This record gives sequence, C-alpha cells and structure tokens, in this order.
Amino acid sequence: MKKQIIFTIICLTLTLFTKAQEITVPEPEFEGEIIFVLNNKAVELDATTTFMKKGQSVGRMMTGIGKSKARLVAKGSTSTAKIEQRDKLYFIYNNGSNAVKPTKIIQLLKFKQTNKTREYLVSSASNVSGQTETGVLDLIKFKAKKYGDSSYLISVSNLSPGEYAFFLGSVETYEGSFFTVTE
Repeated sequence: MKKQIIFTIICLTLTLFTKAQEITVPEPEFEGEIIFVLNNKAVELDATTTFMKKGQSVGRMMTGIGKSKARLVAKGSTSTAKIEQRDKLYFIYNNGSNAVKPTKIIQLLKFKQTNKTREYLVSSASNVSGQTETGVLDLIKFKAKKYGDSSYLISVSNLSPGEYAFFLGSVETYEGSFFTVTE
C-alpha cells in the first residue's frame, strides 16, 4: 500500500513538473517576427540592419600580396535584448507557414564584439597561402518543431556568453534579430 501511494505521489509530481515547463505563449503576430520565451512570456529581440564591410591588409594594398576579408557588421557593441545564460533557450518564429524544413529558413550566428560594432567573418582570402573561405557560415545548431498554425518553436542549448543573431526567411536579408547572452 505504501509503495502504491509513493508511486502515485511521484507520478503526480512529474506530471505537474512537466506541465510547468509547457510553453503556451501565443505565436508572434506578424510573419517574419521572432520572440524569446522567458517564464512563459514573450520578449522581443533587437531587430538590427547589418551591412557588408570588405577590407584588405596593408600588404595587399601596397604589394598585391596579403589578405582580404568580408564581414557582416551591426552597429553598436551590444544588443539591447539581454538573455541570461541557461542550459536551454526557447524562441518562437512566425514564418507564415511551418511546412518548410526549419534549417532552410533559420540561421543562428555568433558575432564578435568590438568597441563600436558586432562583426561576423563571411569570407577571407590570402593570395600568399592560397587559402580561401567564402560563404562558409559557422551556423549554431538548434532544434525546431512546429508550433501553432504558422510558427516554429526553436530550442538552443548551451550558448556561451556573447552576441548572437537570427537571420530568418527564405529571402536573403541583412536584417538580423540580435540578442546578448549574459552570465
């Protein structure tokens, strides 16, 4: 009898714990919008337009020998959307339809902070060594599943502190949804 009571209590506790972690935030109102979910509430990310910056080393400019790089740049050294570091972060993205494979339309990148900007190296080339890296993005892995009628629930695990941005949709865009993970 005692074992049965203990088993029932454990089952009820697990059921309550599972229900407490269930996400019930409404889908973002507009297509192309993404939100962060914190304590079952929607938190907006920092929509920032980025631009492409290309540059060459001094050696390349003077002698034609050296490196050239292209970076995706966002103004400001940090995002206004701050997220405390956790084992798992949840986001909801409204794509207008959730029939497309999420990895085809959602990209998550980690940016490097400088004093005035956030930058992501898109390509680099060296005519000395012959090494070229073009269009190879170091995408951060995530899991996504259908959420509601037209959205995806995105979960990202173990992000280290730093600057991050989602680039969303099937059309190439320079607008990123930025957030900062803090300790």
